[in-house]
Amino acid sequence: MTNISSKFFFLPLTVLAIVLHFSVFGDSTHNPIGFKFLNEAYLAVCLGLSLLLILASTEESSREFRILMYYAFYSVFVFTVLPAIFSFYTFGQPITYGLIEERRILFTFGFVPLLLLAKHISTRQFEHAFVYAALIAVVLSWCFKFGLVPDLREEQTSWDRPDRSSIGPFLICFAYFYCIQVWAKGKSPINGEQRQRKLYLILAAVLLLTLVFATQTRQLIVLCLAFTLFSLRAKAIIWAASLCVLLSPLFFYPELLEILGLNVEFYESSLDGDVEDGVRPHTIASVFSHLNLVNWLPSGSLSLMWQDGFIPYFGEHFFLSDIGIIGTLFRFGFLTFLLVPLTLFVYHRIARSINSEMEFTYAVMLAFFVIWPLNGLFEYTQPVICMLFVLHALRARHLRSKERVHERRTYSQLQSCY
Repeated sequence: MTNISSKFFFLPLTVLAIVLHFSVFGDSTHNPIGFKFLNEAYLAVCLGLSLLLILASTEESSREFRILMYYAFYSVFVFTVLPAIFSFYTFGQPITYGLIEERRILFTFGFVPLLLLAKHISTRQFEHAFVYAALIAVVLSWCFKFGLVPDLREEQTSWDRPDRSSIGPFLICFAYFYCIQVWAKGKSPINGEQRQRKLYLILAAVLLLTLVFATQTRQLIVLCLAFTLFSLRAKAIIWAASLCVLLSPLFFYPELLEILGLNVEFYESSLDGDVEDGVRPHTIASVFSHLNLVNWLPSGSLSLMWQDGFIPYFGEHFFLSDIGIIGTLFRFGFLTFLLVPLTLFVYHRIARSINSEMEFTYAVMLAFFVIWPLNGLFEYTQPVICMLFVLHALRARHLRSKERVHERRTYSQLQSCY
């Protein structure tokens, strides 16, 4: 009965939780199938479950939940509360609007439903749920590309290409990371069980091709290639050769590129350095001009819900989400040089206190460092960081379950022997 319930109830529920965690259906100008307030509803569920978990916690409660609560509260305080306070003192924006603007940091609480659901399914089922969720994003991306899914967006950014979509991009990337890791090691990163390498190699190829042909986001492609190099090292040559064989029909039959809708001119212009429309350089120049004006004091971030946000100050083409670490400088000013290394240190200590195996985590974080100039690591990738912590917690849970009950030690004793 337990196996039946885990397969037909908890497994689909886990797939749904992962889909919501990575905002596959989240409202965005880049997501053609996003629904308004869906992300907010999911975050409300996460906060509600977190509150119940805190109220019901005892000395015998899972230590992973306690440790990850520190991660969530620290992240929310630093990257949500502080920017709201800074924007209040710099621009006069009410703190409520500042909290609303940085609400995406609340995805740090996404570990709660994921770990609660993972208790009711096996490790293999959790991995299957993760792959199923990524494949849902893949299928939807291709369906939109070929016009099988309607565009639900009320507003689009002017530089979007018609066939380009951003449906769960970080979910596809993280699933690619996981598949590459399994293919390289031949075993599960969670419990060490053997896995079929060829299957995960095929899945990785499908995910990467989706990013290239359907999502068409350069920084995500660079992110995946960087992870491949950091994770595989020598095996990266084998992966490159496999991709060459897979893509060889496109060299012999170039018309296939038109059928797949690959924007060749866009990628060629990327190599020529002509893709910038002036938005990102304008934003960076405005940021440093503003920092000099306020003597590098923290400025926080403004919400469009309050007096059109940044538009009265910097114009319509000012987006902190496009400038990565420079956006962090704008939010925190000189405090950036303290908060960034402090946050990396805190995250590292939290991860190692749960489980000391860090190879996969290091490769993922190094890959995100590569695109840090274009994508804020702490402000916009918390769903990925949270999922890394979830994998750490599942690995620690598996190691504890392998001990016989009469030999089971305390959490600190268990960690000291790793």
